[in-house]
Amino acid sequence: MMASYWETARTGFLAFVGVGLLVLLPLVLLHYFRFRRVEPRRAFVLYGLLAYGLVALALIFLPFPSDVAKLCTGDQMLSTVPFQWVTDMGNNMAANGRSGVLAMVKSQAFLQQLFNVALFVPLGVVLRKAYRKGPLAVIAISLGLSLAIEVVQFTGNLGFYPCPYRIADVDDLISNTFGGLLGWMMAPAAFVVPRLPSSDEAAAPSDTVTVPRRILGLISELVLVVVIAKLLLNSDPRWAVCLLVAFRVVLPAAANGMTIGGVLLHYRVRAGDGSRANPFQLALRELLGLTGFMAYATVVSPLIGIGWWDLAVVALYLGGAFVAPVFRRDQRGWHEQVARTRDVFAVRESGYPDVHDDVHAHS
Repeated sequence: MMASYWETARTGFLAFVGVGLLVLLPLVLLHYFRFRRVEPRRAFVLYGLLAYGLVALALIFLPFPSDVAKLCTGDQMLSTVPFQWVTDMGNNMAANGRSGVLAMVKSQAFLQQLFNVALFVPLGVVLRKAYRKGPLAVIAISLGLSLAIEVVQFTGNLGFYPCPYRIADVDDLISNTFGGLLGWMMAPAAFVVPRLPSSDEAAAPSDTVTVPRRILGLISELVLVVVIAKLLLNSDPRWAVCLLVAFRVVLPAAANGMTIGGVLLHYRVRAGDGSRANPFQLALRELLGLTGFMAYATVVSPLIGIGWWDLAVVALYLGGAFVAPVFRRDQRGWHEQVARTRDVFAVRESGYPDVHDDVHAHS
């Protein structure tokens, strides 16, 4: 019995791996569109629920019948007697000449109900710990989901099969609902399940310059650098790096934090406290950021020729500059945190507050 459960659970987990990869990008985009960032705890709980749901569905409905013609045998596929499993357990023990607690816990009827209880325990844990649901809400949700499952089973998977291949049992409703309530009671001890922040706490502030916006700004500057280097500077990569230094360090230092990409997308580089970033901060930001990375890729990497090290540098840069910031409320990369700089909006835009501009203070 347990071997069959493990096999179906494995099937459900493999389905989660496949389905999870397919829905990963849409879910991330939807999450980011809603909160302007990917809140790690919400993402963890969402994917955890997806894994749990697919494994649970596999355990409930698999394996599908291989011979549909043998389904409609006239057997009773609906049990409406509460706690019938207790009678079945006693009959099974008597038929095998067994008695006692050990024999009871080994009986198939007992194990089946124990499985039904355990199946809904994670649901109760998540509903209380992550979503702050009370016991009545957990009971209602567990009962509703269990009832939906029994209806699907009794109707032959909503008519897909001419007859049901699993018994719709009122004891399953009782066991599943109790499992959800048991999970609710166990939730305080479930340290692995995080408590989800509210929508306001999860969302990035409205004045945050998001990663996609900065990526578009960087792309616009790189395109300009490539065009100038190709047409005017004989495609020498060292000239391209010099142009990046001019565009990303010299220009912002002279123009109060404005870059070419910032001009196009209405943001500028400031110090972490909102004041004007000094040249040292701008230089450090670029040394650890795009300009430093491009200098390594075009000048240093061809000289040292260490392939695995190149992969490490690329992963470090992309992860620190674009991946990790997606999970942060301020959307700052590690190079910005070290340099104590941040991007802020340069002009008033619909939905965004005015950002302090001290151009006149320095003029």
